Amino acid sequence: MGRRHQRDTPPVIALADCNNFYVSCERVFQPSLEGRPVIVLSNNDGCAVARSNEAKAMGIGMGAPYFQVRATCERRGIKVFSSNYELYGDMSRRVTSVLRRFAPEMEVYSIDESFLNLDGATDSLALAHEMREVVGRWTGIPISVGLGPTKTLAKVANRLAKKQALGCLQVSPRDHDALARLEVEEVWGVGRRLGIRLRKVGVKTALDLATAPSSTMRSVGGVTLERTHRELGGLRCIPMEAFSPPRKNVCSSRSFGRPVTTLEDLEEALANYTVTAAKRMRGEGSLARGAQVFLTTNRFREDQPQYRNTRALSFAEPTDDPISLVSAAKRLLRAIYRPGFSYKKVGVLLLDLTSGRERQSTLFPPPAGSEKRKRLVEAMEAVSSEHGVAGAFLAAQGIVRGWGMRRNRRSPRCTTRWEEIFSVS
Repeated sequence: MGRRHQRDTPPVIALADCNNFYVSCERVFQPSLEGRPVIVLSNNDGCAVARSNEAKAMGIGMGAPYFQVRATCERRGIKVFSSNYELYGDMSRRVTSVLRRFAPEMEVYSIDESFLNLDGATDSLALAHEMREVVGRWTGIPISVGLGPTKTLAKVANRLAKKQALGCLQVSPRDHDALARLEVEEVWGVGRRLGIRLRKVGVKTALDLATAPSSTMRSVGGVTLERTHRELGGLRCIPMEAFSPPRKNVCSSRSFGRPVTTLEDLEEALANYTVTAAKRMRGEGSLARGAQVFLTTNRFREDQPQYRNTRALSFAEPTDDPISLVSAAKRLLRAIYRPGFSYKKVGVLLLDLTSGRERQSTLFPPPAGSEKRKRLVEAMEAVSSEHGVAGAFLAAQGIVRGWGMRRNRRSPRCTTRWEEIFSVS
């Protein structure tokens, strides 16, 4: 049952949320950044997607384009990093592995958030403080823990804990003062658009939402909002999901680091994205019944001609073979490519996924060499898992890949790449 758990105690859900996660990951390996303003940029060094508290205090907004805040960063000594997704993903796995020690049931909600079922804990708040201390000591990542009888109340507690600079906070449906301090737009599942509609009927805070008539909430936001309303009242309506449900589609796409004009570069990029999507799909044991490719120019460059297009196809038989998927994706790309444009993005969407255990074959026998192809793909994946994506790849993926993302400020991937590990002399 996990540590310090017993029956006949109040039900408690905990939300463990890493503080400024991307920034915290950078600080683990560069302790000199503690107390200094730091931001992490999105793909192609476009916008600020993570900010330290010091950077927030300097007015760096979430999603602020870097070209607009570059002068401020340089003038005020704000340290700027490109996104280092390999490092962040590995650190996320380390944090969740520690959290699993504290509860019999856990749901990884996102890269930096996890729900834990603490039902039966004799002192859930003390357990949350211990959880926070152990995660910080073992991984270097600071976390905030919100506690409540439902997921939504745990989210409320976590948000208030961060606002009040508290490590842990527990909120119950009877804590009207706490609920009144949270704007309705900040409630999990509400957001800005729905918040506008709620304010029109006099619902401005989480407390207003919790005490409003259920029928009114259903009329404003349907069953989803009514569920949130009931959760704020302490009734569990959103179950724990120990395993994420299999996806229906898988998409892989990135904006280019520079404008791309040639079909060859587009095909190379698309091949890489298709292999990535296929790997995600294979990891879930799924097969794709179809594929869709999309292509677009930069809609923000009004001084350039614009073009976008998409095309899809269905497969005769569901497949997870990356070689076949790359071939199909390239055929779709050739059908929609038009010369004379500067392209910003290309991507692939693997459609209508189905379980590999439910595979239904055609009446015709499999093509000769299919078993060899399967072993080849498995061998490639094993090599790339051991030695990185450069260890084994399809020729269609290219070698130089000059179209890749711009990440000029990326820190070393010191937990996943031997050649980038820190050395101490």
